[in-house]
Amino acid sequence: MQILFLTHRLPYPPDKGERIRAFHELKYLAGRHEVDLFCFADSQADAVHQKACREICRSVHVETLRQPGRFLRAAWAGLCDRSMSAAFFYSPVFAEAVRQALRQHRHDLIFVYCSSMGQYVPSPSPARLVVDFVDADSAKWQQYAGSCRPPRSWLYAREARAVAACERTLGSRAALSLAVTQHDARELCGAARNQFPVEVMANGVEVPTAIAEVADTGLRRLQPFAVFVGTMNYRPNSDAAEHFARDIFPLLRRQRPELNFVVVGRNPDRKVQRLAKLPGVTVTGTVPDVYQYFRHAEISVAPFRISQGFHNKIAESLAVGTPVVTSSRAVAGIGLSEHEGLFAADNPQQFAETVNFVLANFLLRRKFRESAPAVRKQLSWESRLRRLEELMSEVVSRPADLSPTILATK
Repeated sequence: MQILFLTHRLPYPPDKGERIRAFHELKYLAGRHEVDLFCFADSQADAVHQKACREICRSVHVETLRQPGRFLRAAWAGLCDRSMSAAFFYSPVFAEAVRQALRQHRHDLIFVYCSSMGQYVPSPSPARLVVDFVDADSAKWQQYAGSCRPPRSWLYAREARAVAACERTLGSRAALSLAVTQHDARELCGAARNQFPVEVMANGVEVPTAIAEVADTGLRRLQPFAVFVGTMNYRPNSDAAEHFARDIFPLLRRQRPELNFVVVGRNPDRKVQRLAKLPGVTVTGTVPDVYQYFRHAEISVAPFRISQGFHNKIAESLAVGTPVVTSSRAVAGIGLSEHEGLFAADNPQQFAETVNFVLANFLLRRKFRESAPAVRKQLSWESRLRRLEELMSEVVSRPADLSPTILATK
């Protein structure tokens, strides 16, 4: 197949959620088909990573988003009652490059990663359209609206409506739509006046084969510790870290004064940085290897109050063998249970009690460590991507006048 792959972020390095899924999809498809990649880079420093993509794709087009222009476009879209997200990722130069590629090659498929990139697909589409929505972004904006006060809540609610309209339009045009969890699939369908096809494809996990069994000096000084890992200027992550540090961790320290809380991840915002002033809390910023922190933590914590989609870091912690306590909504997106070390709690007291239960049970934690290889196999990318390729092949071979059916899988 010849595939035009459109994504809003350069999918390399695969070091954060939106890049990880896109990279694995791109790598798998490019290893078996002719793929032309079109994407954006946040900066010139980010754009240098395109070399890795050029090694696997037939062609690569990367445009660096200009800082002032994209924010101005987003603000103007807000005033005009259009999606700010789509405007943020709009470029006439990029649009023309996509049109030229479609004229130059006879693509079998256009693969759109993230609803903001749907604006680059001509109508009618010159090739079968597959859309990976990943999350139900409209639902995430609605959660943002519910978590803050006016006028910001009004702005977020307006964006939720605008993004939902984009999702409906794009989904109605697609031969196949993808979502990362069953919950996201239901929300995408629920927001649509006419349901469109949705296939659930969860993320996989790829864990380094060798992780040091002995902690280095810096990690030994922090032990015993609970860890939270994520990009720390992303609101759901920063909110969860602050919620744990201020509302849950003090409850734990009453019974376990020796326990530390370590926040790991790039770009901590000001609220997260201020957490380092609290007793027992460490904020690391960027680290060379997050798996060392997973491996040597007593437990991972992720008390998400804003949660959408599949949380890679929860799955990665379980794959290493470190149990996780998170919110019920986040548990639903992973597809594992307490048998694999995934526990749910939804208020500070319950969360602290659940963490205490796990910390007090050494034999249970040893069981999770021993069963980690089986979890890694269960969460592997291979089977998920093989199914994706099968679905795409079905889309290409489907007669042009045959309406796609709604797919529902776990």
